[in-house]
Amino acid sequence: MARILWMVFLWFGMAMSHASQPGLGVADVSALPGRGEQVPLAIWRPAQAASETQPVKAPPDSAHWTAQALGVRPLGFSGEGVWTWTRLANPHQEARSGWLVVTEPFADWVDCVVTSSAGPAITYRMGDQRPYAERPVPHPRFILPLSWRAGEALDVRCYIRNKGAMLVAFEYWQPDHFWAVERKMALAKFLGYGAVLLVIGCGVLGLLVNRIPAAMLLVIELVPLLMGTLAGEGDAFEFLWPTHPALNLPPFMWTLTACMAGTVVVHRILPLARLEKRLIRLVVGTALALMLLSVTVPMSQPLGAAVNILPLGYLILLVTLCLRHWKGGHLPRILAVGVVAQALGLIGVLLGVLGVLGPGARLSALFASLVKAMSLTVALAYRMRVEREQNVQAQQAHTRELEQRLAFESQLRHLATHHMRYGLPNQALLDEALRRATLTSPCPLVLSLWVIRLNRLSFLESILPRERLAKLVEGYAGTIAQWLQGRDELCLLPVENALHVVALDDGTLAFASVGMPPKAAMAELTAFLTHRYEQEGLFIAWDPHVGVSCIPSEQNQSHDMIDEARVALQWSNAHQRVVMFDAERMKREQLSYGLTLDLEGAIVRGELVLHYQPKVDLPSRRTKSFEALVRWRHPVRGMIPPGAFIAEAEATGAINRLTMWAIRETARFLLTLPGPEVRVSVNISAFDLATPRFVEQVLAILREEHCPPQRLILEVTESAALSDRERALGILSALRRSGVQIALDDFGTGYSSLAILQELPLDEVKVDRSFVTDLKVSHRKQEVLKAMIDVGHRLGLTVTIEGVEQEDSVDWLTLHGCDVIQGFVFSRPLEAQVARQWLQAQQAVLA
Repeated sequence: MARILWMVFLWFGMAMSHASQPGLGVADVSALPGRGEQVPLAIWRPAQAASETQPVKAPPDSAHWTAQALGVRPLGFSGEGVWTWTRLANPHQEARSGWLVVTEPFADWVDCVVTSSAGPAITYRMGDQRPYAERPVPHPRFILPLSWRAGEALDVRCYIRNKGAMLVAFEYWQPDHFWAVERKMALAKFLGYGAVLLVIGCGVLGLLVNRIPAAMLLVIELVPLLMGTLAGEGDAFEFLWPTHPALNLPPFMWTLTACMAGTVVVHRILPLARLEKRLIRLVVGTALALMLLSVTVPMSQPLGAAVNILPLGYLILLVTLCLRHWKGGHLPRILAVGVVAQALGLIGVLLGVLGVLGPGARLSALFASLVKAMSLTVALAYRMRVEREQNVQAQQAHTRELEQRLAFESQLRHLATHHMRYGLPNQALLDEALRRATLTSPCPLVLSLWVIRLNRLSFLESILPRERLAKLVEGYAGTIAQWLQGRDELCLLPVENALHVVALDDGTLAFASVGMPPKAAMAELTAFLTHRYEQEGLFIAWDPHVGVSCIPSEQNQSHDMIDEARVALQWSNAHQRVVMFDAERMKREQLSYGLTLDLEGAIVRGELVLHYQPKVDLPSRRTKSFEALVRWRHPVRGMIPPGAFIAEAEATGAINRLTMWAIRETARFLLTLPGPEVRVSVNISAFDLATPRFVEQVLAILREEHCPPQRLILEVTESAALSDRERALGILSALRRSGVQIALDDFGTGYSSLAILQELPLDEVKVDRSFVTDLKVSHRKQEVLKAMIDVGHRLGLTVTIEGVEQEDSVDWLTLHGCDVIQGFVFSRPLEAQVARQWLQAQQAVLA
């Protein structure tokens, strides 16, 4: 179909621009039935326009007439106008009469000069005789009555000027046939106009009443077609605006407007690709440009041909687009029916102009537009149904998406406020509960936060499935909550509905209460936590510890409360499972930690010093060794004892640097002593034994300081030796083989004292001071000491008793074979210079 339309398009273009034909044929009126037959036509363009006040003069004999193909020519009248010429003959013996109708000129001025072969010329003046610039465009055609005598021939020359004619033709009519056709045309136009107006009215009602925006497409599509037909038939000027000639636009203006309107409709209905949209815009731009050119410049033959060809090209483009989208659904097919009908209607109009079809073909475009309107209505209804279904589907999809989003947001809120594994409320809800309690209370409150740590959770995670362990923790939280609800002395703070217990993390639960924690409740909670927990046939030992913090409600900072409760948890142990946060203890530990951080700098700055406490032999009471004890001369806090920073130094790893410094200072001290047999002992920790190359470090320092290893004693505690027994055994054995003596410190306070004595390479055993406290009145301690001294001697070890402070204790220890005594009974720890003087004074007395 599209190829056929393109062939018609090309043929019409060739016909419109066909070259002039040689010669002018003569029409035999006696052989014509008088039903609108076109007669041969020739034209001549004058050099200047004719006078507007005087009758025109016939063209000169020297005028060069050009015959037109099929009697039709795209005039494209210029301001000078054009002369048309035809010759009509009556070769028969009887007289004839008829009408010569000048059709399709849309002329405002037609002057015809009729010359008979048997008589003078007659001039007819038709049309508007006002000045050219003031004339409207009222007449679609002019009628020239003619009569022929037998054998007479008439030459008809007409001078035509107009404001928009595209084509011109001479038609021969018999009056009765003409009026019969006109009556039929009037009825057809009445029906056509009525149908188009009805469809337009329905579109307006659909737009205004039913609020259907797509109905406006009907109005956009049909109004230009209706106005073009009214203008072409002369009905617009006659019925609509006879007193406003400026509104009577030429038909081609409405045709171009219809092209632009049709593209808008197609663009709205069909889902066009990018290239197709560009073609549609090209059609709109071309139509708009032609309209502007027709207003701004005089009409010419190329411009007239373009105006005639564009509508047909536009319709062919629409048919092509519909065929391209034929498989895209019912909508392009429905629209294609109307577009093809409109194209056929336009072809019918063109064939009528060419004389191939009768006068009724002039209205074929109008009725074809009705077919297109019906197809457009169906297409719009289908499009509206599809859009309505799509809207319903989109609304359903939006509803589903909204439901999914709400469910997702609810899930996110649940995840944000509940523990992922246990489903219990988390810290966010706990913070909200504490804040709500603060805001709703009419008077200041004291809020208590109880944080429960499940110490054996990590172990249970290694032996139980993750899901089962989560159920066990959740069940244990429920058990705790049930126990709490039975404690009237605890004013529990609800977190979510009736839930009181929350999960801060995988191994930490918590609950809150109002008021200071009662001591009775803390004791009962301790007893409850030590009970064995059974669930699903399993006996679970959670080993729970509790940290408690309190804060006034006006200072409610839940994060601070949780941090304080966690600090209290660090203080808890198996003997004290429920611990309350103590701000003073926290300050002390912070001070101790601060000292540890400053310890490295203290070594460099020389703030650390060693004091030496004499170890006295019995029964000679001579000093043969010292114990080096570190002291810190802090520039701000003064003299700091080792108990304030040694523990933190061990925890942070700074103890190894301190130990190496103490060994080096001890080696230097030993070289300053008067007697070569005097030894000094230095304490080492479990961290030192775990340090790589510890033996090499110790021996390297002794070599650097030129100190014999035999003069150094290293003291190790039971706990340090037991932390990694095999490694400790290897290190201590290597040191002993190099000459360093090994002493076991704090003997009797560990769990495996006798085993340690058997395994470790020892030279000395130091009994803890706890065994000589109240020695005189404690018979049990005396018996234990006797056994310790006897065991040490049987193993070949030197037995040293620490912490001796009373003289009667010295007498008892001397009596029962103790080897060495260390304590305040003889001397406190001495500075290095004082210790040297102590030895010198002792040697002087003995001398």
